[in-house]
Amino acid sequence: MSAEELITKVTQIIPREDGSEVRIVATSMSRIFGDIRDSIDIYVHRRESSEHEWKLCSKDPHPDWRNMSVDEYTKRGRSEFLQTVKFGELVRVTSLIGQPISCLH
Repeated sequence: MSAEELITKVTQIIPREDGSEVRIVATSMSRIFGDIRDSIDIYVHRRESSEHEWKLCSKDPHPDWRNMSVDEYTKRGRSEFLQTVKFGELVRVTSLIGQPISCLH
């Protein structure tokens, strides 16, 4: 009996109402760090339309984020990464890492 292969990388493209697109790429770092669910590397890209090139979203917050009010931080202080995708979208993609490949069928 052979063990079923597990998902180690997921890429999802999400179209937005304005015609732009977001691409979330999640990769298991298990070969480096051990357990397949222990460490997941996530990248977010965006583009204005399908005719444009993908641009990597920065994970760095606004340089003055520590001096911002909570409201100001929420509006413009978070990283481009967190402004581009919703938390639920990240969870949906990363939750597939470590699952059997058969769950995709």
